[in-house]
Amino acid sequence: MAEGEIWLDPERARRGGADLTAAGEAIGAARREAGGAIAAASAERPWGRDDIGAAFEKHYRGYEETLLRAWELLGRSVQGLGGEVVRSVVSTVETDGGASRRLGDILRGHRSPPRHWR
Repeated sequence: MAEGEIWLDPERARRGGADLTAAGEAIGAARREAGGAIAAASAERPWGRDDIGAAFEKHYRGYEETLLRAWELLGRSVQGLGGEVVRSVVSTVETDGGASRRLGDILRGHRSPPRHWR
């Protein structure tokens, strides 16, 4: 990247965005599968229902809920990031193309660029 320039390979960036979306979907699927199994197993309270089991339950449940919620949010966030990358690439390419066309129109309208452009 030269100073003041941004180099963008639109196809590579789009593929990267699609890969992020797929990764987010995979994280979400793992959360549903493995996280669902964790939640189902803990609902059986394998640690018991005595005083020790109740104390464990009291502390464990909050951590489990936080972990499962964060895992789900991570999947959605990564998936959403992929979509944002793709939208950003499309917007950047459209903006660059529009600016290029406008500049071409300006230059074609004049035999030479204005003095301050030289």
